[in-house]
Amino acid sequence: MLGGLGALITSEVSGAVRRNVTIYGLYGFAVLLLLAAVGFALGALHTALAQYYGSVSASLIVAGGLFVLALLVFAMAAYIKSRPRPARPVAATAFAAAPLAATLLGSRKGWRVGLAGAVVVLGAVLGRQIFKATGDRDDEEA
Repeated sequence: MLGGLGALITSEVSGAVRRNVTIYGLYGFAVLLLLAAVGFALGALHTALAQYYGSVSASLIVAGGLFVLALLVFAMAAYIKSRPRPARPVAATAFAAAPLAATLLGSRKGWRVGLAGAVVVLGAVLGRQIFKATGDRDDEEA
């Protein structure tokens, strides 16, 4: 019975991993195609500007446009970093660990394992609160 259950879990996990690898591979290929398209568009823009302003001026116009775009992206990143982080819910950690605790309580090893699970959950909740308090001060100093 356990061997069949293990085989089922293994097949489900391998199927999910294969699906995720395919999806992220396609995302990567799409990004590569997007970069190629942007490169060709910049080349076409340079050619069009070179007909009107000359080759050197066209190069400077394209470089200046890319510089301004880079400054805008940098400003957006700085703005997003300066915004305060949303509060982390304490209950989320407990709810995420609840199935593990229920499994441990129902096991053959009895209440000792359940008690160990409760200690782990309590440690996770307290650890998140402690590191949240120290992490906020570190973000303000940077």
